Amino acid sequence: MSVAHLIQFKTTKPDEIAAQLRGYIERELDRSPPRGFIIARILKSTDGKSVAFYTEWESAEALDDTCDSAPWEACMDLNEIHAQDREDETYTIA
Repeated sequence: MSVAHLIQFKTTKPDEIAAQLRGYIERELDRSPPRGFIIARILKSTDGKSVAFYTEWESAEALDDTCDSAPWEACMDLNEIHAQDREDETYTIA
């Protein structure tokens, strides 16, 4: 079953986080997409206080495999430098 994964970063530096996420998408997801990857989007709040990273996957297993990869972990670590808080949620796509 397909899943959507949403990570929301609370931040005073949304441009830095968005830039890191764009770089990750270009380097990792666009060039050689991992097994089960469907789509990624970066969402910036209109008040400039948060950035969300939305991805869709063919299965929860495909998401888990990618989240355990070094590039994903490095990107998340860099984002957490500029974030005051981070929330992750995974949804089933019906």
